[in-house]
Amino acid sequence: MDAQPYARCTYMDETFMFFLDIKHSFSDIVREVCLGFKSLKHGSFDLRYAFPGYSSCVLSNDVDLTLMWRCMYDFKLQSVDILVKDCGSSSVSSMVTHADDYSCISSSISVLPSSIVDGPEYLGHYRPEPARIYLTNEWQGFIKHVGQKFEGGALEFRQKLTKYAIELGFTFKFKRNNAQRIIAECAKRESEHCKWHVRALKCAVNDFFYIKELDNNHTCKGVLREQTSSHLGSHVVKSEISNELKANPTLKPRQIMDRFKHSFGLDISYRSAWYARELARKDVHGDDGNSYSQLLWYRDAILESNPGSYCRVEINPLTNRFERLFICFSGCIQGFQSCIPLLFVDAAHLKSKYKGYMLCATGKNGNQEFFPFAFAIVDSENNANWKWFFDHLYNILSTQGRIVTFVMDRNGGLLNAVASVFPDSSHSYCYYHLKENVRALYRNLSGYFVNKVVEEFMKVAYSPTIASYNFNLQSLKREGGKPIESFLTHLPLDKWCNAFFRGSRYGEMANSIAESFNSWCGPLRELPVFDFLEGLRVKVMENMSERKVECKKWNTVLCPPMEALLKKFMDVGRHWSISMSSETLLEVHAKKSVAVDLENGTCSCRQWQINSFPCSHALAAIQKVGDLPVYAYIEYFHTCQSYIEAYAHGIQPIPNIDKFYVDAATSSAVVQPPLVRRPSGRPKSVRMKSAAEGGTRRAIRCGRCGQLGRHNKATCTTPI
Repeated sequence: MDAQPYARCTYMDETFMFFLDIKHSFSDIVREVCLGFKSLKHGSFDLRYAFPGYSSCVLSNDVDLTLMWRCMYDFKLQSVDILVKDCGSSSVSSMVTHADDYSCISSSISVLPSSIVDGPEYLGHYRPEPARIYLTNEWQGFIKHVGQKFEGGALEFRQKLTKYAIELGFTFKFKRNNAQRIIAECAKRESEHCKWHVRALKCAVNDFFYIKELDNNHTCKGVLREQTSSHLGSHVVKSEISNELKANPTLKPRQIMDRFKHSFGLDISYRSAWYARELARKDVHGDDGNSYSQLLWYRDAILESNPGSYCRVEINPLTNRFERLFICFSGCIQGFQSCIPLLFVDAAHLKSKYKGYMLCATGKNGNQEFFPFAFAIVDSENNANWKWFFDHLYNILSTQGRIVTFVMDRNGGLLNAVASVFPDSSHSYCYYHLKENVRALYRNLSGYFVNKVVEEFMKVAYSPTIASYNFNLQSLKREGGKPIESFLTHLPLDKWCNAFFRGSRYGEMANSIAESFNSWCGPLRELPVFDFLEGLRVKVMENMSERKVECKKWNTVLCPPMEALLKKFMDVGRHWSISMSSETLLEVHAKKSVAVDLENGTCSCRQWQINSFPCSHALAAIQKVGDLPVYAYIEYFHTCQSYIEAYAHGIQPIPNIDKFYVDAATSSAVVQPPLVRRPSGRPKSVRMKSAAEGGTRRAIRCGRCGQLGRHNKATCTTPI
């Protein structure tokens, strides 16, 4: 907003205006109203505000005020109308209106004790709270008069009739209910002869629904608005949460229940909230099955709007069912050339109706952030799909002329695919998964002992030299015994131990970058496949754009984390003495002396080789020689310039304004969803961790000995 926003506040026939500030609280608004209308006192009035299409929105606390600001932003408004109403004014006016004469009014008032009028003023903290205005208040105006029009046809009429009944507190039943005619009457028509009824018909000219007959007076007893209603089903809830679900795809049933209680004053069941969310998802994102038919258009749109992208969609030619999809945007292909030559490979479960897996290869930029590179959608995590995924990665990476190191877990299909497709590339096991594998070896032992074994194992993994490896290995075997010895025999040293690793993994020991990317796109994995892909593209596009803008503010040679690390390492060796053997070979006398070879970029502590970043010894030697600045010995992809180049291209928008016409022209090209069988039980949204990942197994009670453990009466060996 360019100018300062303001509020027009109206009470009775008077209006005054005051400026709004984003720092205002609800108490500040109430104070402004009391200052503008001297006759009003705090607690004696209610506030409402209006926007186009919403004539009566509640303003009763700071949350409502925040929502009002949000609406002003969404509607691009500079002002808002605030209506002030006396608390209980409607009941008093109705009393006066229905009185026959002054004596009747006075007699009805004299029956009430005077304390009822003035008592609450003296109750302090025990004073009853004023009546709250809920979002359902507008529902009472949904059914008004004969001739009322419903442009949405029968669906809109049924929905508004249901909400009308909920707000007024009565129940009805349909006598006729079809697309042409709807007749409803009070549920107490037979028991109490209530005359309320409504009849609406469809107009053949415009397909609108019109009320043709309405008796809107109830002659039955017990018409009272309550917190629950038999008409409050999932379809009513769905109509109120659809817009919110667009902005928040991860909306939980409990959140829906809390929102209805707070804003609508209604209690709904967990089942109604969950089913309403599923219906709203279908309305917002479309049917899961139909989503697969949009993939062919999406592939062509990517290749047209982002030239140089790599996108493949595989469909079974016999059944026309979806099989696999691979996407790597041109901006990611070009940007990865300025990133660290590392790819973190992992798989993540998809949580939509047809499940499946997302295979992803994520890079890492010089600022130590993840760089989305390529991802695929497959039906399962098997050998064939991993081989197919790495074949496409090879088609992209082979043209870049760089040897890439892969970091991953020990999935069998994944290991076989890397070895066959990238035989010259090194690949590293994720130490986190190895650590959990070690824990699983000693599941039934005490935590202190297991932690000690894991600590010794990590010392072996981080050993920089063969001498330190042999020393730490003996300690590990003494501590862990035969289980750890058997485990190590099946673990290739060059895949996990620093002392034997071939190539460079730039100090990365875990697959945390891939896990971060999976978590980053986690909420999208619940959506249908097309919405998942489009949502992920938009997130990556915005992420690349934000980082492109952010890096322009940097004024360092290296990316900020690496610049800070460089300064830290340089400070460590300020007091060390250095002896020169030649112009490029030096001996650094630290606590223990080490040899530094500047020409080959090595140090006998091996930290320079392991991390591909000069260690403290190397930096001290570089400053001693003084021929070149320290930046000349640092990999280019750690510099700000490399970071700028990584995000220079970005991802181009994919407009879908012409998609309707393309769909109409190719309506015969329907891609069927994959065949899946829904598992029994409630759909799971959180994956259960395996024992190797630190997951816990449920203890069972033996029917023979009665003890909790991992055996039953068939395998029980306990003496009784």
